[in-house]
Amino acid sequence: MSTEAKPFSFYEVLPNGKTVFFIDATLLKNLSLCERYFYLHNVENKRPKSHLKVKPFPMAIGAWWSDVMELFYNYMRDRRVINLQDIQQFALTAWAKNNLDDCMLADPDRFAQFGDIAGSVLMLHDYFASQYQIDDKNWQIIGVEEGFGLNKEVFIGESNEVVVYWVGRPDLVVLENRERLFPVDHKTVSRIDGSTTGRYKPSTQMPGYVYSTEVIAKSLGYSYKVDRCVVNICSRSRPSDNPKKGPKRPRFVRAYPTFNKDEIEEWKRGVITKCERIAHCLKYNDWLWAETSCDNIYMRQCDFKKMDSSVPNARDIVLAADFTTVEPWKPYQLIKEKEADD
Repeated sequence: MSTEAKPFSFYEVLPNGKTVFFIDATLLKNLSLCERYFYLHNVENKRPKSHLKVKPFPMAIGAWWSDVMELFYNYMRDRRVINLQDIQQFALTAWAKNNLDDCMLADPDRFAQFGDIAGSVLMLHDYFASQYQIDDKNWQIIGVEEGFGLNKEVFIGESNEVVVYWVGRPDLVVLENRERLFPVDHKTVSRIDGSTTGRYKPSTQMPGYVYSTEVIAKSLGYSYKVDRCVVNICSRSRPSDNPKKGPKRPRFVRAYPTFNKDEIEEWKRGVITKCERIAHCLKYNDWLWAETSCDNIYMRQCDFKKMDSSVPNARDIVLAADFTTVEPWKPYQLIKEKEADD
């Protein structure tokens, strides 16, 4: 099979002219925000040089939380009892792994509000007190951060222009009370309010996890119906014990978006259509610029705003000075790749 892609790419062009996509929710969200951002971020793989040193605060805490949840639920999967010493160790291990001391120096005010390293331990302790006994009783952890799709396990569909496979790495796959199978996705937010649980439907990510979990379960010989995703939401800020208005807000809440067969088929058609648009853009270099997103890419200024605010003939200079090329986004490593790295 010939390919016009990079060593790893989310797409490859076949001899017949069709483009095969290994697509995930992150790629499609970036596309929906701005095609130009998608091109620079996901096709050209450009990143600000400053981000290679430290992550912005929300991204840093999100990465840390993902790692502590992986440690937490791996213990549960292995039927190991979690104690308070483990909680502290999980928090500190993930803190060091994500270089949060450096991030803290770059944004001291927001980290001070969070509580610095002590706040991280407290956050995980609060979660342990809130959820551990409930999940330990009701959940059998089937998978933790297990990737799928790069071996074409989850076929979405095909058109005259594209062939599409879904890829991803759900935070958890859980069997609840031995009868209901579902994926779980961990999210951190600035705070939890009345609108928080409603943010996950409509969604590109959640139906992808639901559909993929059922497809893979069936391929393994299991007949569980999968029709919902659990979104495990954590507030980065600890709610006040004495709010000025209304009851105390929770720090943790779960959303349960469900998707029936018609909704899944609608989602699949939408994914194929978006991939057709990417194929067009790749072929004709026709990436639309959504200027209204320049100040709101993931709730912050776009990484490329400074460059795009420059006159056209200066942009390549800014790109070379302020950005570097990184390895392409890949949701997970195949087992044989992990073995090679080890």
